[in-house]
Amino acid sequence: MKIVDDGTAKLVMHPVRFKILQCISEAPEPLFVEQIAKAVGEHPRLVSHHLNILKEIGLVDCKYRIAEAKGSTRGVAVRLCFPTPKLNQVLRDIAKAVTELK
Repeated sequence: MKIVDDGTAKLVMHPVRFKILQCISEAPEPLFVEQIAKAVGEHPRLVSHHLNILKEIGLVDCKYRIAEAKGSTRGVAVRLCFPTPKLNQVLRDIAKAVTELK
């Protein structure tokens, strides 16, 4: 199975990363880091760290968007994250591997 051979499975199976990936893959639209952090119950900085790793291996992609900041006339850059086709394949491969182990 490819995800085991290239080391992706080991990176994906980290508990926080797996929760992040599930959150992103189940969302109907791209999510901001703050939304992901709230959904998985982790600090936004930790989520951002894990997103960097997941982006590096091609499971998520991110874009930046300017959002209005309360009490400020200037906008702030926020990170918007969404799944890649590779993520969907990896999750299918993991589900298949789990089924085969049963």
